[in-house]
Amino acid sequence: MKTINLVRISLFQMGFGIMLGFVQDILNRVMIKELFIPATIALGLISLKELLAIFGVKVWIGNLSDRFSILGYRRTPYILIGLVSCVVSFILSPSAAYEVHMSGTSFSEIVSVALTDVGLWKLCLIFLVFGFGLQVATTAYYALIADNVAEEHIGKIAGASWTLMVLTAIISNLTIGSYLKVFSPERLTQVAETCGLIAFLMGLVAVLGVEERNAVVTKGKEKHSITFPQSIRLLSSSPRTLQFAFYVFISIFALFANEVVMDPFGAEVFGMPVSATTKLFKPMMGGTQLIFMLLTGFLLSRIGFKRGAYFGNLFGAIGFGMIIMAGFARDMTLLRIALVVTGAGLGAASVSNITMMMNMTAGRSGVYMGLWGTAQSLAIFLGHSGAGVIRDVVFSLTGNHMMAYSGIFILEIIAFAISSLVLPHISKEAFEAESEAKISGIAAAAKAG
Repeated sequence: MKTINLVRISLFQMGFGIMLGFVQDILNRVMIKELFIPATIALGLISLKELLAIFGVKVWIGNLSDRFSILGYRRTPYILIGLVSCVVSFILSPSAAYEVHMSGTSFSEIVSVALTDVGLWKLCLIFLVFGFGLQVATTAYYALIADNVAEEHIGKIAGASWTLMVLTAIISNLTIGSYLKVFSPERLTQVAETCGLIAFLMGLVAVLGVEERNAVVTKGKEKHSITFPQSIRLLSSSPRTLQFAFYVFISIFALFANEVVMDPFGAEVFGMPVSATTKLFKPMMGGTQLIFMLLTGFLLSRIGFKRGAYFGNLFGAIGFGMIIMAGFARDMTLLRIALVVTGAGLGAASVSNITMMMNMTAGRSGVYMGLWGTAQSLAIFLGHSGAGVIRDVVFSLTGNHMMAYSGIFILEIIAFAISSLVLPHISKEAFEAESEAKISGIAAAAKAG
């Protein structure tokens, strides 16, 4: 792949950084704090973007893009379909959130209102469409990278891509935070419309023209395609595959369960307004994260994926422990230090794990990236929705916001520890040998049948 195209493809996630930053940091905080939507429902709504992947959308779209091209392109059309779905639903989300009218204090009252609230069902549909677009676009995007980028450069592309995504989220949140000092629903909607348009244009610039029409994939990068039922059989009957899928699940849970609670945490534990939370958590933790994403991405070929992941796990666990201490002490100085330590861990671990995922494809990038992406989405879905449940349940029992958020952070520390225990058992060579053997068996069974 030409250098200019390597640079362009690295820019793709910037648009998603804008949209995800807005949804997960700003809109979720508005729903919980300003609209008084219970965290279980608000974070459950946001986690719906991962739900479709759990039901096989990533595996299906990965397999589909392996087997069927559109106008001579295998990945680009699917990326664009996903991008358009994301942008349209994203623009509609703030106004739909203001149509949700929650009332009641008991669990049964909240459930009763939720089941009959038209605005809530409308917002559910919007987040499902957003999730469909996100799963389709990112699966095809990662497959495009795995198809065309040499193995020694994948870490650099992953590092640059995720760094730019986080950087974009930080800059956009800072800008949005300043604009929303004078807060109103109309301003929130205007922000979504502007951000959606920017994200769409960024996606077009990043992807169009990168993939060659009717291109022959680099030798060794892709093997013969298999049907969707055969893909499911391959994935479900391979212990090494399932082992790595579990590793992806537990690692991503550790990395992402916190991302929808940091702004509400700042609001409810430290009493920060919208403009303050948007200027603290993303710049402080996210800024450190992007620095270590970039550094780790460029050092992975020397230090290896596992060392990068170990470093990230260690600093991530220590950082969340410090955040818990800062919250109980109401110590802003300790909180800032904790955010830097946590950001370093998240940056190193995320790039190491994403790069490992893109290298664990055994020549079938669509199918395996679909599976790894499914494990990732399941982890994010349970992390985001589970965070809302933990926050509401613990707060209802204790009446203490800090106790509620501590439960979430402690779970992430445990997940980092489990990830580090599983990591030594991951072997790319053993995985590829198993994949080859299983594919041969499936092909032989298909011929016999």
